[in-house]
Amino acid sequence: MSKKPGKRKRSQVGRTAKRPDRGAGHGDEGPFREKILRGRSNEAAVPDLPSQRELEGDVRRGRVVQLRGREATVAPDGGGPEAVCMLRKSTRMPHPGANAVVVGDRVGFLAEGDPPFVLTEVEERRTTLQRTRQGREAQVIAANVDLCVIVASAAEPSFKPRLVDRFLISARVGGVEPALVVNKADLADAADLQAMLAPYGRLGVPALSVSAETGAGMEALRELLRGKTSVFSGQSGVGKSTLLNRLDPELALRTGEVYGRQGKGRHTTTASTLVAFPFGGAVIDTPGIRSFQLAEPTLEALDAFFPEIASAAAECRFADCRHAGDAGCAVPEALERGDVNEDRLDSYLTLRREIVQGG
Repeated sequence: MSKKPGKRKRSQVGRTAKRPDRGAGHGDEGPFREKILRGRSNEAAVPDLPSQRELEGDVRRGRVVQLRGREATVAPDGGGPEAVCMLRKSTRMPHPGANAVVVGDRVGFLAEGDPPFVLTEVEERRTTLQRTRQGREAQVIAANVDLCVIVASAAEPSFKPRLVDRFLISARVGGVEPALVVNKADLADAADLQAMLAPYGRLGVPALSVSAETGAGMEALRELLRGKTSVFSGQSGVGKSTLLNRLDPELALRTGEVYGRQGKGRHTTTASTLVAFPFGGAVIDTPGIRSFQLAEPTLEALDAFFPEIASAAAECRFADCRHAGDAGCAVPEALERGDVNEDRLDSYLTLRREIVQGG
């Protein structure tokens, strides 16, 4: 399924303004960006009102499509060349810290002189997809998206329902509608694919099986994405970039092989980027991950994201039942009837232990 690395277009949404070469170390998640933004945690230092220069200048609106250190590439509303903008101390933003600006943010910028232009304002976010990284604050992966496409694979690497559930919860917490897309359907039989998709379909989550290799299911995927701003998220090696190349061959995104005995994928996407679809809508392609920790989950919230288990638990003898071999627990019977999926129950119990131990 590997493709030779293609040359990424210089412009993803429009024609990119010339950006001075800043050298290495400017990835949107690297230590350089954290160093630059560390001092922004003092909210009092962020101006509340526009400056006189801003009021009198050519302020435009747009959407962040890529980040490189302090520089944000912005696609202006109404089309036209992309604008490279610089984050300044004068930038007004409601999200100080390492998440001050992320791909998908709605922003204002002062278009005067030569680029990079001044980023004047970051707007409040309508939706977010975020996770917690070990020992750090929550990381916002994408902002202002309508749909979180959780990309998994039927094989190579194997389907990981627990990781899917974590993405599902994070999407719904952030106000984003989730969908499950199982790629590499050509490597599994129909019965196995149905077993992967069925638990999520019963929850009302759109669930598709596709193959970037053969093209199977791609038209259904286009219809799912059409007219929406989506974010592709999932484990490394599941074929997110390969799927996007199949949807729009002109993207020519780099793809890679799965390697090693454990079936781990290589990180071929190294920074989040927003690209437009020729059939309508746009997508944020994110780097693959191998672990996903939820940001501050609670036991109360957990039941809302596992409604089938909560429904079965209503019949438990004791209100504080942990559903892990407790006397009088009704969940095992629901599991036998097929009302509860075994993988989903394992996800629930794992997350419950993490919440209890973390508290």
